[in-house]
Amino acid sequence: MEDSNEEIEPCRSVGPHELDVVKSQAVIKLSPVQLPAHFKRLECNTNLNLPPLNWLTTSHSSHGLHQALYQSAGFASFRLGQMFPDCVGEVDVVSDAENIKQLLKLPYSAQSAISMVVHKVGNTLLLDEFDIQKYLLRKADDDWKWLRTFILEHILTYGDKRPNYCLKERSREALQTKNLLSKFLYHSLKQNAGDPEHEMTPTPTQLTSRRQGLPITGPVLPEPKIEENVPDPKSSHAFNRNVVWTFEDIRMLIGTDMPIFGGPNRPCISLRLRDAAQPINVLTGIDYWLDNLMCNVPEVVMCYHLDGIVQKYEIIKTEDLPYLENSQFSPQVVRNVAQNILAFLKANATKAGHTYWLFKGRNDDVVKLYDLTTLCQSQSEKNENNPPQQQVNPFTVPVGMLLYSVARNMKNSLPKISPKAAGNIRALLDNCIKLLPKEQYPQIVSSSHYILSDLHVPAGIDPKAPKFEELDSDEQSLYDDDEEDEEDYDDDLLDYPSDKNYQSSEQGGGRANVAVRHICDALRDFKSNAKKSQPAPLLANTSERCSISLEHISAGLSCLQYFNGSQEEKLKETETHAKQEEKRRILHEEQNPNMAKPFSAIPLPYEQLKQTQHQPQPSPINTKKTKNKGSKTKELAKTPSTASNQQLSAKFNTQHFGSWNVHLKLLLLEKACLTFATLAEHNYETHSYGSTLRSIELACRCQQVLNKYMANVVSQQSCLLGRAGDCFFQMSKHWEAIDEYVKQFEEVDGPMRTINDELTMELDGEEEDALPTLAPVKNVEQVMLLSCKCYEQALEHAKKTESNELLRRLGNVRNELGLKYMYWAQEEYSDMMKKKDETKASEDSSPSSEPLYVKLTVNSYDCLRRGIEAFTAVQDNVNLAFLYCNMGRFMRLRAHLTMPNESAIALDTQKAFYNEAFNFYEKAKDCLDTRKANAELWDLVQWELSTATFTLAKQLQDYSAADKSTLVEASKEVLELLQKSLKLCDVEHAGARQVLYSFRSGLIHKRIASFHYAQLRSYGNCEFSQLPKPTLQLCKYHYEKATQILEALKEVGDLLVVQLERISLHEFLAELSTHPAQKIKQMQAALDICMQCQVIFKHVIDSNQVAQNDDEFAGHLTLFESRLQNALKTLTKLLLTGKDPKQLSKLYKRMYMETLTGKQGTGAQKVEAAGVEHLHTLLARLRTMCDTQLASD
Repeated sequence: MEDSNEEIEPCRSVGPHELDVVKSQAVIKLSPVQLPAHFKRLECNTNLNLPPLNWLTTSHSSHGLHQALYQSAGFASFRLGQMFPDCVGEVDVVSDAENIKQLLKLPYSAQSAISMVVHKVGNTLLLDEFDIQKYLLRKADDDWKWLRTFILEHILTYGDKRPNYCLKERSREALQTKNLLSKFLYHSLKQNAGDPEHEMTPTPTQLTSRRQGLPITGPVLPEPKIEENVPDPKSSHAFNRNVVWTFEDIRMLIGTDMPIFGGPNRPCISLRLRDAAQPINVLTGIDYWLDNLMCNVPEVVMCYHLDGIVQKYEIIKTEDLPYLENSQFSPQVVRNVAQNILAFLKANATKAGHTYWLFKGRNDDVVKLYDLTTLCQSQSEKNENNPPQQQVNPFTVPVGMLLYSVARNMKNSLPKISPKAAGNIRALLDNCIKLLPKEQYPQIVSSSHYILSDLHVPAGIDPKAPKFEELDSDEQSLYDDDEEDEEDYDDDLLDYPSDKNYQSSEQGGGRANVAVRHICDALRDFKSNAKKSQPAPLLANTSERCSISLEHISAGLSCLQYFNGSQEEKLKETETHAKQEEKRRILHEEQNPNMAKPFSAIPLPYEQLKQTQHQPQPSPINTKKTKNKGSKTKELAKTPSTASNQQLSAKFNTQHFGSWNVHLKLLLLEKACLTFATLAEHNYETHSYGSTLRSIELACRCQQVLNKYMANVVSQQSCLLGRAGDCFFQMSKHWEAIDEYVKQFEEVDGPMRTINDELTMELDGEEEDALPTLAPVKNVEQVMLLSCKCYEQALEHAKKTESNELLRRLGNVRNELGLKYMYWAQEEYSDMMKKKDETKASEDSSPSSEPLYVKLTVNSYDCLRRGIEAFTAVQDNVNLAFLYCNMGRFMRLRAHLTMPNESAIALDTQKAFYNEAFNFYEKAKDCLDTRKANAELWDLVQWELSTATFTLAKQLQDYSAADKSTLVEASKEVLELLQKSLKLCDVEHAGARQVLYSFRSGLIHKRIASFHYAQLRSYGNCEFSQLPKPTLQLCKYHYEKATQILEALKEVGDLLVVQLERISLHEFLAELSTHPAQKIKQMQAALDICMQCQVIFKHVIDSNQVAQNDDEFAGHLTLFESRLQNALKTLTKLLLTGKDPKQLSKLYKRMYMETLTGKQGTGAQKVEAAGVEHLHTLLARLRTMCDTQLASD
């Protein structure tokens, strides 16, 4: 008979009721049965006792009916968690649908027994049926002896009735009923061999490989073995549907095998077989209702039979099932039961990794929860003589593996790991490491340590400026639901402070219980006395992150020793088998193409739960690559995260490594390289240069190991060695703390020592020779040479884009080292000359070796030259100008150094070196072009050039020994140098050197005037009229300019010398004058200059400079007094012999006598201070006498 669903009568036994809306939604995550089975309505009087031809077939056309009734799901929550790790932590419960129904029917089934194991992973509870009779009470199974003993002694002591612990009804009648239902379902399955739908079911390979399609952004890490994922590895039950079911506010990931049928008019129905002689009870009604809700099935078709003979069909809507006659129940009560049981479990099953046992015996009115992990530990302490394997919790390893899978999935699937998410992952992996013994599962434990290290120091960060995610209050956590639930309990729910029907696990000594009659009430507050601990967000500074990361890297490396050969062979065999399976799958797909069917919906791919948060974004791999390319010169020792991870995974998949041991070791060492580089940058910023060098040395060695195994890995040696060069250079600038730096380098903590030992084993000594020693020494010259060596080796590994910055830093160190060599050579030469003057007797003994200052001089020149080459290569004109300026300074120093084979330095040699210095200064100015380019540097070069020119001019003027034939040329050269030096004096621009320039210009004017004065005296005893007037005018002009400048600067010593030379000039002119009037005029000019010197003595007295013991200044005072007396005496004689209409001779005579009496009045003190005060007082009296005479005239 063809199916005719429209003829099925609606059920008439539904009582009147109001519409009670129940919030229920089911989303299929994965289903081997893609389409509902075609329903075939059976004819009346069909004998269901006769098996159909297709009964119990396992073909695809059976739509999973073969496992709906006969296969046990086992510990399904572990398999579901491993299949969908993204759901763990996001949903409240993971379990088989039958377990959920059993719990929700608890208030209506007092005679039923419940035995389930509960595990907490994040905020998710894993529920699995725990058959006591199957796993514990069979004598053949001796694995869980400790738990069997506990159950027999404490749980089942109140009676020997088997129904207390027997979970399932195994009577003959129950088995016959199950067989009859199976035959009915196969009878109702419409067979059509030509139907294309039967060809659309995915192959088992496709189902088992769903997780392989997940996006993997990190490196390839080992997968837990199948036998390690679940406590019952022999069970291979796969649910027909894996569903995320939202019931009110509870989210559950469940597996269900309920058959779903469909037809043209009713595309989705469930089939039920009922005995027409027996009414439907409440438990059956709840069972039907929950099954339909879990699968979003809107209707159920009831087939009534008598002794296996079909009688009639009825159809009932899902929302009408709670109101059938004789089986009415309240959906509100079921909802309360669900919420109360979840609250009870969450309040007491609080310890991640612990195994809890939820138990209720038949006819018990209390549900009890036991902490089996605590019981196992206490039992182990009592039975210390028993072998350890008899006390092991069989759920420990599967829970640990699930924690690892969930954490790894979170790490790889989240586009951005927030501090809260990182804290959750850290909590999961910490518990995983505690549960799994590293001796037995080294690959999983070491992988966990790697993920933890990557959480603290993520791949792809810039060590120079690491940016870590900050806490965002809007972000959700795996554990946020706990806090929300607690707030709801406090605000909205009833409180039972004196309730004796609930006992927490702390109050019951590891056992919690709740009365069954109370879990159907309104939502209750099951609060535990234990403080609910939410994982803290991962918030730490750079130093703490690096330290913790190194601890995990060290722990991960220590796990590698537990890898053995047999384990590696098994891993290789597993990989080979997986590759063969993949080839078979590809071949099957090629031979059986998956074509689109016109009347079949295309199944959607696997999707995340939170689609709003995980929207498709551009590939993070491409983004990272682009960023890395754009910031290579700025990022120091930046380990390429995605690129290197892809390289590692690609090489491992092509079996270049050959084992997980090497693969994980390289991952850990790669992470260590990045961590050490980040720590080095942090220490460098905090000026801990010794610690920086220690981190850089370990990072370089990690890089060497990576290069040893992977030829194509991006080398970071240039960045690391460049920073090492920076450290050595900074040490030389902060030399007072060198002892602290050496101590920092020698400090090595435990993780560093472990990593260093592993590196030493990998590097046999040959590779270590290529790495320069980075240990600081207490010698500033060696430290700076080490800095240069690091920069040079960094340049060997650097790319063209990175070499310019390294060349600049190398040139800078060369410059500083060249200057130090220059100063050391100058000090060494000065000390040698002092010793030579003190011990002239030792001159005859020639030194056996070359003097140290010669070697220092050569080193200084070499460093400056190589520094110029470095800055020339990068076209850095500013630094090149600095180097040229310092090279000019070196040439000036070299001009004054006597080599061992020279007795004295010739002026021609000095001129040659000074000319070299002038060339370098001019090159420096050419690099800058104008003062606007760098005013400060331009002024420095200008000052140096002015100083060099003035110094050479002084040397030539003071020590020139030219004969008469070359005297004119030498004098001309001296004058040109003085004039050039005067032009270089920049007195216009305000600055620190403006006063120095002014003082130097005054000295230059004095020297030019002295030069012209010397030319005047070279004419001999000629008449005054025969002297060249231009020379005389220039001489007077420069003396006057020198006087003005030095008087403004109050440079009393040089000013007094200038005034004495001016007095001498007028005395010289008076001697050459033939006419008495001319002589009187010149001597009066000399007297006026003497009177002007009163200002000099006043400056000396006001500035308290009289305390200085300067013999030269004292001599100048004596000379001045004598010239004053000479001028007065000469004028008195000249006026007495000639015409004296104004009677000036008497005045000059009195003044002359005043100089004589004034000196006697002072008691002829020889103290300089008294002499200055005497002259100042004398000049004041003389000026008063002159003023009195002028007033009388």
